[in-house]
Amino acid sequence: MLLWLGDKLYRTRWWVVLLAVVLTVVMALYGFQVFDALRGIGIEDPHSESIQARDLLKNTFASKGKNTDTVLVLLSDPHLVATDPQFAQAAQQLSATLKTRPEVSAFSSYYTTHSSSFLSHDKHQALLYMEVNTSAGGTKVYDALTPLLKAPPLHVDIGGSLATDIQFNQQLEHDLAFSETIALPLVALLLVLIFNGLVAALLPLLIGGFAIVGSFAILRVITTFTSVSSFATNVITIIGLGLAIDYALFIITRFREELASNPDQVSRAVQRTMATAGRTVLFSGLTVCTSLISLLIFPQDVLRSIGMAMIASALVAMLGSITLLPAILALLGRHVNALSIQRLLRRRQRSAIDTRQGAWYRLSYFVMRWSIPITIVAIAFLLLLGTPFLHASFSQTDEHSLPLNASSRIVVEQLKQNFPDQDNSQLTIAMRTLGDALSTENLAKLDTYVSKLKQLKHVTNVQSVVSLVPGLTLAQYQQLYAHPALNPQITEAAKQLAKQNVTEIILTANLDANSDDARSLVKDVRVITPPTGLSRMVGGTPAEEVDQFASLLATFPYALLLMGVAIFVLLFLMTGSLIMPLKAILLNTLSLTATFGALVWIFQDGHLQNLLQFRAFGSLDSTQPILIFAIAFGLSMDYEVFLLSRIKEQFDRSGDNRESVATGLQRTGWLITSAALLLAIVVAAFASSRILVIQEIGIGISLAILIDATLVRGLLVPAMMNLLGDWNWWAPRPLQVLWQRFGLHESLEDQPTGTLYTPEEEAAPV
Repeated sequence: MLLWLGDKLYRTRWWVVLLAVVLTVVMALYGFQVFDALRGIGIEDPHSESIQARDLLKNTFASKGKNTDTVLVLLSDPHLVATDPQFAQAAQQLSATLKTRPEVSAFSSYYTTHSSSFLSHDKHQALLYMEVNTSAGGTKVYDALTPLLKAPPLHVDIGGSLATDIQFNQQLEHDLAFSETIALPLVALLLVLIFNGLVAALLPLLIGGFAIVGSFAILRVITTFTSVSSFATNVITIIGLGLAIDYALFIITRFREELASNPDQVSRAVQRTMATAGRTVLFSGLTVCTSLISLLIFPQDVLRSIGMAMIASALVAMLGSITLLPAILALLGRHVNALSIQRLLRRRQRSAIDTRQGAWYRLSYFVMRWSIPITIVAIAFLLLLGTPFLHASFSQTDEHSLPLNASSRIVVEQLKQNFPDQDNSQLTIAMRTLGDALSTENLAKLDTYVSKLKQLKHVTNVQSVVSLVPGLTLAQYQQLYAHPALNPQITEAAKQLAKQNVTEIILTANLDANSDDARSLVKDVRVITPPTGLSRMVGGTPAEEVDQFASLLATFPYALLLMGVAIFVLLFLMTGSLIMPLKAILLNTLSLTATFGALVWIFQDGHLQNLLQFRAFGSLDSTQPILIFAIAFGLSMDYEVFLLSRIKEQFDRSGDNRESVATGLQRTGWLITSAALLLAIVVAAFASSRILVIQEIGIGISLAILIDATLVRGLLVPAMMNLLGDWNWWAPRPLQVLWQRFGLHESLEDQPTGTLYTPEEEAAPV
């Protein structure tokens, strides 16, 4: 099939390139609108108890609705207190301006409620709380409000869910541009050195640009029917550019190798390249996509949207590499070698070398000679690197992932330190009652339930309709709510906590929201059964964290099973062996174990926080191991496919396992190492991000790639293949017959075996 495709691409090369140019322009015009369509972080499971509690309370009480976000405005002055006339006047003037805005649907502050919960301990800070309608778009609302946030002489910081989402998006866009500025020049320089030519070096970057533009266009389409996390745009660059460079490197190298054997037969070189390297790239793309499909079964928007974005990137990179790139190569012919660096420098160029003279060939035989000790030492070393993962701790993505100077992070940290009643360690309990929540019978049941909550360890305050004013008895509350005119102030305050058959209970604890004690408190609250006729859902930041981790933990085994089975089947279809897929999965898991251990050591334990300029807070983001596992597993299989395709090609010809391993490693060793280095540079550039979770992804995937391309592909694969011998290619007879009929393989009867093209091969005339 791919031989046929190669022939068609050669015959229609001009039309293919022209169509690609037009398509790229259209996709760019449409795709780069995706930044305005992103909808926040999306870290929660919408079906979890805590999120259902949040949504129930949000939709029940006045002004709250589906398109509502919170905005917190923190006013500060080190010399004035909030009750000073100058402070109060500035705050009230700002409040008056904000309350007149059409976007603002609710507004509360100390100056409207006289509640001390809006003041800091030392009263040098005051909080303004707003609910805003974001139907017109969160970015438009944010841009309309921020210029108004001036209250001299007070210092003003903006926070809340809207500011957090917008600042995440803004920082991600900035980091994306900055990381590309770092990565692209380095990648371009390395490509020139690897290919020993300017023309060949340019092609992977062209395919990378095509992949990124195409991926943005697909992602823009996806945003029209589902929410997409703001993180998705960054991973498009990682996967799109990285895989496109990898695939182009493999295709171009094989094309130059074929062209070196028959310089005047460009059509033949294109066809044979497609039948060999094209097949490998097709398999690799399918393998990466299969690995990433596992992310789609998670309920969290951040994982599903990143999964969709990366699948789009992998598909476009693969399709560009097996359609557009061969067409360009068909147009260039021998001129793919033009503008050789050595020719430009007037240096003598070396000719092709015999496969058996290469360093990788000699290394493979050395490794196979000492297979047992090398296998033991390498596995032990990888397991040792993975030991820090044994004490891994996890938390959810929040404002702490933003830079230290981000206003939304400043607001959260100030609330935690100075506003005990606004602390994010609060639990919010959504209660449903039979009938009116303020009826005499329901108030008695609520009082019983609240009394049990007050007895829990670490609880410092419980705010509810039966505990608004210290000292009032249950009978007094029942009388007040039955006769609202007796005390309109208390009745009005109760309306903020109860409406119809729904009431809110706010439980405050002297705990860090990310602590083990906070998670234990969530479990303790959920153990308490409410009286008959009442039902409850526990929410709040600690509960959301507990539910998110439980959701991830419950879904991960199914994702792992889906990924493992699908990749096993694909590798079997490529190799016809049951042993090779199993070995590949085990070795990839081993290299990822080492990667996760390193991540804990770097980010959780904070050993490199000064170098990488972040502040460790004792945990990893709970989604990162899953993301990194899916991405790195797919990319590692990418290199496994590259290596196995050449080993299998040689084994089918010679039947000699050891010679096939040595020849396959010699023909792909430098290629895999180069591809890994290029991809690692692209990914590692994201370590410069000011957002912690992006740093974790960048460092984690880079480590996984480098470990896999060196220790695993260079040492463990040849050592274990030597130990397994002919068992490498074993499959039961029925499966062998099945593979012969349905396996994805193409034969090349006249495949050259004597020489290996290297980047120093004679270049075409300039």
